[in-house]
Amino acid sequence: MNALEKKIAFSFGFVTLAFLLMTLLTLFKIDQLTESSRRIQYVLEPSIKANRTVAQAINMSIISLQYWVLTNEKKYIQQREAIWSVIDKSYMQLKNQSQHWSREEYIELLQEVATSLAILKQQQQEIQDAVHSQAHPQAIQKLKETLAPLGQKSVETLRKIAEPQYREMQRTFMKEEEQERSLKDTTLMFLLLSILGGVSLATLLSRAVFKPLSHTIHLADAIAHGNYALGKEFSSGDDKLDSALQAMTLQLYEKEQKNHKYQANLEHINKKLVSSNDELSQFSYRTSHDLKAPLITVRGLANAICEDIKDGEFHEVQRNATKIARHVKALEDLVNDILSLTKAELEITEIEQVDINEILDEIQQRLKAVYIDNDVDIQHHVSRSTIVTASKARVTQILENLISNAIKYSDKDKPSRYVRITATHNAQSTVLTVEDNGIGIPKKFTERVFGMFQRFHPNVAYGSGLGMYIIKKHVEKMNGSIQFTSSSSGTTFTVILPK
Repeated sequence: MNALEKKIAFSFGFVTLAFLLMTLLTLFKIDQLTESSRRIQYVLEPSIKANRTVAQAINMSIISLQYWVLTNEKKYIQQREAIWSVIDKSYMQLKNQSQHWSREEYIELLQEVATSLAILKQQQQEIQDAVHSQAHPQAIQKLKETLAPLGQKSVETLRKIAEPQYREMQRTFMKEEEQERSLKDTTLMFLLLSILGGVSLATLLSRAVFKPLSHTIHLADAIAHGNYALGKEFSSGDDKLDSALQAMTLQLYEKEQKNHKYQANLEHINKKLVSSNDELSQFSYRTSHDLKAPLITVRGLANAICEDIKDGEFHEVQRNATKIARHVKALEDLVNDILSLTKAELEITEIEQVDINEILDEIQQRLKAVYIDNDVDIQHHVSRSTIVTASKARVTQILENLISNAIKYSDKDKPSRYVRITATHNAQSTVLTVEDNGIGIPKKFTERVFGMFQRFHPNVAYGSGLGMYIIKKHVEKMNGSIQFTSSSSGTTFTVILPK
């Protein structure tokens, strides 16, 4: 082996060794990224989701028990039992995930939650039994002084678990970004070393193989011209692009895309958490106020009736009793709307073939009995073949609420009042339209139409302010959209449901 061959062999060996080392380093970094992504996908995200479900279900179980205490209706017992099924299932998911948690204190907090849940469930049952025993004051006192703080404590304990996990997820994303930058730097260094090694080898090899390569070109030219008389055989090696670099680059791209996807999902989850917390706070405050106000009024009127009976003023008794009936009806409407909202959020409905005409006929019969004094013409221009693949319960709730609102807020000054329902199809969706010539929605309220507890015409008709919010929730649960236009000539709502 001459000196030139030794230099070529040494250079080739050095470049090969550097290539192997850089490849191993790159694969190690990719494995680290993969491990971080797996922890986010299989541990942190499911834990945070199950945690949020348990916290929301705890609050809903307490609210359901409040309605039971107030109304003594059996459906709230059934609703609370369903909510506890959700709590038990989500807690078991959380407990299973706890096997992969990195800190023992989270597991201890989860055990505290288990204890609190057992006490919470027992106390809710005791309150339910107290109501059965006609011990309403004791039940209300225990609900206020013991059960509500215990539920809040459980939610706070769950938050102590979820918030550090959320921060850990953020730190993991930041660490992944740093690892990606490091991997990119390593790849760049790898490419630079490959280029330098290639230039060095090319310089040395050009001196060693130039003549054989020139001879090969001469022979190829001769063969191209039909000269197959070869003086001797000659072969020379040719370089190939190593597939490892391509595989490495592809893996890096895939990991980067996954990281962007996880980051987008995390931001979406965070926005939903913030929005849910804001809505829950607003809902709790407004519900407490709207439940308390009629009760205080009813109590005052009841006391007045007692005094009127003593004084023999029976005409005042009748007048105050009528007021009590009106306030109780308002309270009942509010409770029904809250129950509808709960169903819109938690109820799992069956997707089936829904006949729009059948739903509209049923709604029309129900509303005629409710709004018997309203001279409003309900028209539906929907072909008999209009079938939608959706949740029948949700579609019914959407159409009934929209039609009911149109009747409730019809314009009494117009000689002819109507509600017109149409349905159209295209390749992607079904479009339902509810149009009326009522009093319309004031322009200053257009941004608040789908908010909670929004009442725009309190002087025309009483409402809980939850109707449009419930409609929007039903539409969103079916991955649809809703929009509207309104003026003094009337209002048109358009619901788009994907096929």
